[in-house]
Amino acid sequence: MGGSLTLFRIAGIEVRMHWSFLLIILYGAFIFGAGGGNMVIGALYGVLVILLLFVCVTLHEFGHALVAKRFGVNTPYITLLPIGGVASLERMPDNPTQEFLIAIAGPTVNFIIALILAPVTLAVAALQSGPAAAMDMHIFTQALYNAQTPSLVNLLGYLVMLNLLLGLFNLLPAFPMDGGRILRSLLAIWMSYVQATRVAVFVGQVMAALFVVWGIFGGNFFLLLIAFFIYFGGGGELAGVESRAVLKNVPVHRALRPNAVSLYVSEHIDRAVDLAMHSHQSNYPVMDLGGNFVGVLTHSRLVHGLREGGPNARVVDYMIPVDQIPVCRPDDDLADVWEKMSASTSRVMAVMDWSRFLGLLSADDITEMIHVMGAAINRSHRQNAGRPGAGGPTSTDDATTDAKV
Repeated sequence: MGGSLTLFRIAGIEVRMHWSFLLIILYGAFIFGAGGGNMVIGALYGVLVILLLFVCVTLHEFGHALVAKRFGVNTPYITLLPIGGVASLERMPDNPTQEFLIAIAGPTVNFIIALILAPVTLAVAALQSGPAAAMDMHIFTQALYNAQTPSLVNLLGYLVMLNLLLGLFNLLPAFPMDGGRILRSLLAIWMSYVQATRVAVFVGQVMAALFVVWGIFGGNFFLLLIAFFIYFGGGGELAGVESRAVLKNVPVHRALRPNAVSLYVSEHIDRAVDLAMHSHQSNYPVMDLGGNFVGVLTHSRLVHGLREGGPNARVVDYMIPVDQIPVCRPDDDLADVWEKMSASTSRVMAVMDWSRFLGLLSADDITEMIHVMGAAINRSHRQNAGRPGAGGPTSTDDATTDAKV
């Protein structure tokens, strides 16, 4: 989500606009401006429609964020994209009921907006065309056909219909859209969270394929973008859920590298180069002459120092200072640490037992744990599945986590 501009902050949640959002504004100006009549007025009207539509999208995302906050889950920011909005929750709650309520909150907001705007639309129509217009439900369907004709009634009626369509569309079981998350939360009542995610992702990818067909034959480019988001977004979230399941209840100290080498503030970059050439270690804790942990020389900092200062540059000049390194404890749950690391910009954490430095934990170390432990679990499941009386695929998958994540 790089290249986003922060617009404002409400309730501790940043609302960001991705640079590509400008494309949908230009698209709206072009489509409405080419709809006949005055091109300039049509283009300005199109921009207004798009902006009001995305006000509704933002309210939709705040529906997710505020309900999540009620369950102790923060949402650092909401990003507006051409295909809609994304509320970046820190995590999904473990409780399926809470995930259900968070997921359904967004479409519910759209339905509430439609219910509020519908009588306002009818009242405006009555003022313009007489009392009989207040009973004419065809105003809303006509607003879809007359969307490019600038008028207050058309604008309000169009927003009513768009909110209804947005709410219904988001309820489609296309994970990771809202409907897909609702599906997963319901499945998670009867099966493990991992298995529920697998089923929801599969259904979502089938929906993505249907969107591709619909988008190609219907000439709707945005459906192709949504299909891309569903297919890859669902796959990425499944990988995250499976990784968390593997790491669940594993203490941090199990991922620490034994015999890791440290550097000292008095040493030069070429010392780190020599170590990197003869070992798999890529991040080095830096100690002062008294043996105190004072920083980290990461692989990227090593390369930068070698380019800028050469092999004789001092390690202390290119290390990350200790006060900028996140800290975890040796008994912390590795799944929680992985989640925090994924949400931050840091790829290393210092493992501290109170004031005693025990070692560095890197993203690469955790990834290696995921691969090794995941392979061991899968092998164990295959062996169990071949034994007499072993369960089928569902029971095997449920054993992956032993409990819902």
